[in-house]
Amino acid sequence: MAILMKKTIFPVLIVSLLLSGCSGLSSMKNKHKNVRYKANPDPVATMDGKVVVKFTGVFPEKYFKKKAAMFVQPVFTWDSGSVTLDPITLKGENVNGSGATINYESGGRYTYTDRFMFRPGMETGRVTLTPVIYSEKNVDEEARFADEIIDNHRSKTLSTVLISDGVNNTTSLVDIRGTISIAPINYNKKQGVVETADIYFQNGQSNLDWGFYMNRKFNAQANLADLKRVMLENGLPKQINITGWASPEGEETHNAGVSKNRAEVAAEQLRQVLDEVLTVMAKRANIKPQDVEYYKYNQLKQLIITTRAAGEDWVHFVVMVEESDIQDKHAIVNIVETQQNLIKREQMIKNMATVYGQLNSDIFPNLRRAQIALYYSEARKSDPELAKQASLNPAKLSFDELMYTAYINYSYPTKMKYYKWATENHSAEWAAWNNAGAVACHMGDYAEAERYLNVAKELNPHNPDILNNWGLLCMGKEDYLLAKQYFEEAERQGSTDAAYNLPILNLKRGNYTEALEQLKDKSCSFNLAYVQLMNDDLSACIRTLDCCLDQDERVNYLRAVAFARQGDKENALKNLKAAVDQEYELKKKARTDVEFRQYWDTEEFQLIVKLWKEE
Repeated sequence: MAILMKKTIFPVLIVSLLLSGCSGLSSMKNKHKNVRYKANPDPVATMDGKVVVKFTGVFPEKYFKKKAAMFVQPVFTWDSGSVTLDPITLKGENVNGSGATINYESGGRYTYTDRFMFRPGMETGRVTLTPVIYSEKNVDEEARFADEIIDNHRSKTLSTVLISDGVNNTTSLVDIRGTISIAPINYNKKQGVVETADIYFQNGQSNLDWGFYMNRKFNAQANLADLKRVMLENGLPKQINITGWASPEGEETHNAGVSKNRAEVAAEQLRQVLDEVLTVMAKRANIKPQDVEYYKYNQLKQLIITTRAAGEDWVHFVVMVEESDIQDKHAIVNIVETQQNLIKREQMIKNMATVYGQLNSDIFPNLRRAQIALYYSEARKSDPELAKQASLNPAKLSFDELMYTAYINYSYPTKMKYYKWATENHSAEWAAWNNAGAVACHMGDYAEAERYLNVAKELNPHNPDILNNWGLLCMGKEDYLLAKQYFEEAERQGSTDAAYNLPILNLKRGNYTEALEQLKDKSCSFNLAYVQLMNDDLSACIRTLDCCLDQDERVNYLRAVAFARQGDKENALKNLKAAVDQEYELKKKARTDVEFRQYWDTEEFQLIVKLWKEE
């Protein structure tokens, strides 16, 4: 009888254990609604061009069975496809193997983190999670997908959970390419010029006024008299160039006319000086009075005199701004280098109200001028002549001429063309390799940048410009530790550009506290406002944006985001409208930007982001 009972009890015990395991899984499935999931941040956001999926799961007391394991694998889906993220395993106290252990009595929590490359269109994507639970003594270490768990184990599929609806891509607003270092320009346009005399004019005027404060400040009348002295001491030069300029403000065609009139005023002054000089020279040569005019005529026939209206003087504007102590001068130079539309460029600079007054007082008056230049040796080529020669046949330019021509050109592909030619034909010059690498890096061609900068470093291993560009290259390749080392070494070697790049490195890595410390002295800068936004200091962010020099589309868009986070609909939409009016493409961004989700369905928002083709 006893033996018979033992035989009966054993299969009953097995069945009981099986039913117990299934019962435990069923209980977990039924109570899954009590598990709490929270994305951080919510919705998920991009960082350094990747979508970062981070969330926590919190299990209540007496939920997670001791003999259960849970396979967790989030999926990101959007209109154009899906991304299956890396899985993790959670396990009960009696399950062996890798994975976080969740206590049955007290419950517990876990944190999940993964990332993948962001692509346009992902802004409206969703992160979902459908956990699969199974009962085993050991974790299935080999399984990579939920189907493998379902096929190979007694399992149950839990309800699907929405982790995040949408992707916040505010990080894309920051230009994180950094400041490249271009080697110093050794081309001296004034070589061969013995003497120059500048005549200054009031804004928009071309009438001669020796009493004008700029003419008095630079002794313009005395400098013109010096031309007479130089010619009496050295004879007539080979060539005299007269150039008229205007400051880059106001209507372009008007400025072209103003610069032409100024050149003509200078030409008239030169005629008077030449007449006086030739009169003295005729007397010294004992020319008979009746032959003086013929003598003057013959002398002038041998002299080359050119008169040119150069229009708005953007080249000297950039040079003077770079050499000035104007706050955020890099932002001003960046506008000139990147904005090809002159009307929009001038307006963007004019919008920089905080420093526009300083530009008007310290920079523009120096550009409203005409210059007389005496050449006693061959005169240097003008900027347009250099540009034309570089495009036709750069071999006819010296190395310094070519490097200068590349420097003053606003097109990065054209710069790259000239620097590449320089490396091929002046291979011993470190500056050519450095500049080619810097421009390639700016254009995002990191393979070419590395090729050029490797040669530059071999030629000049401790040069601060090269070290800074290597830091940018490493940052572009996401080797942030090495980038930091290069930037710090570049600073020690005297680089000022590296100081601007170190905070950007921290922005890319999401180290906002450290970036804020580095940017605290750079008031009224876009990056400072961005860091304040990411640190949830919204009021400080708005104040910083209000004092930014360039009130461009990025400033208005970021300010709209800050107001939206404050729940200030009126100011959020006001600034958003200003941004899309400045840059049409921002309409497309705003339409799916989760920062404005609360306004998506409002009539005001729909009107702001309406595309032309819909109108």
